[in-house]
Amino acid sequence: MQTIQAQTLTNYVQKLFVAAGAPATHAERVANSLVSANLAGHDSHGVIRTVQYLNNIKDGMLDPHATPAIVRETGVVTMVDGRRSFGQVAAHYAINIAIEKAKTYGTATTGLFNSGHVGRLGEWVTLAADAQMIGVGYCNGGSRGGLVAPHGGRARRLGTNPLACAIPRADAAPIVIDFATSVVAEGKVRVARNGGKPLAPDRILDVNGEPSVDPNDLYNGGMLLPAAEHKGYCLGLMMDFLGGLLTGGGCAVLPTFQYGNGVLFTVHNIEAFRPLNEFLADGEIVAKTMVETPPRPGVERVLLPGEPEQLTAKARLQHGIPIDDNTWQQLVEAGEGLQVVVPPGQ
Repeated sequence: MQTIQAQTLTNYVQKLFVAAGAPATHAERVANSLVSANLAGHDSHGVIRTVQYLNNIKDGMLDPHATPAIVRETGVVTMVDGRRSFGQVAAHYAINIAIEKAKTYGTATTGLFNSGHVGRLGEWVTLAADAQMIGVGYCNGGSRGGLVAPHGGRARRLGTNPLACAIPRADAAPIVIDFATSVVAEGKVRVARNGGKPLAPDRILDVNGEPSVDPNDLYNGGMLLPAAEHKGYCLGLMMDFLGGLLTGGGCAVLPTFQYGNGVLFTVHNIEAFRPLNEFLADGEIVAKTMVETPPRPGVERVLLPGEPEQLTAKARLQHGIPIDDNTWQQLVEAGEGLQVVVPPGQ
């Protein structure tokens, strides 16, 4: 296990993308996004994705120079073509359009299609909460054929299809709800594989549809299970229709689908519904009631969504970001191949 300081890691990953042909501004956006995921403890969406993105550039699936563009507008609705850009660049552009329009219309929606992997969906809806609004993201995609079996099935049909929502608070970090509709995100299986660790039971099936705890089985034709059985299946299907079909981005089982994420971002301007201070005051009562719930045996205290990430980020900013040896070796090899000086690990 290596431990790398956040800024050192950000600088290195940014240089990798610049060396692969990305403009400095795009490379900075993506590097900051990946490392922020590591800081939050979501290593599945962190720098482990770097080599994936570099391979996507090499294969022509991702254009490091591309910038997203508006292709259609009808009042509160905006459609954005990612033009095979970095997903982080496209998602940042798309959510900010919805935020600006919500200031005028009260509610605004941006559909994003033809985009690379957008990273941690919660990062983008949090931008709405930072503007004292509520942000919601419906995301689908991945690769052709899918990775998740529908409830009761034993074949890939869905992506991991995450859902995210960020809600502002009066004098505290926002509540951030962000989860895959599969039982775990694919990246968490990737982290386990790179770390040489088994999965918990009831996470994946192997290629024959049999339960497995070996993360390698997922990449040998296996499949993820949906979260909460039929409930995760329903939510995953919902993400395909909202993030995929409604945006025109497609979904894993359509023959024309290639790769990437389709995202529907909706932003609600609280002031258009009721006075902001009243909403925030009520929100604090709800938040306080949640955290003051008596904990079950073995649980220290009840946390709000987003709080574990805040605590992890505080610790990792101080002590550094842990990276397993396999992931670090992949980053080292990428640097050597692109002639980028590799920072020393600890």
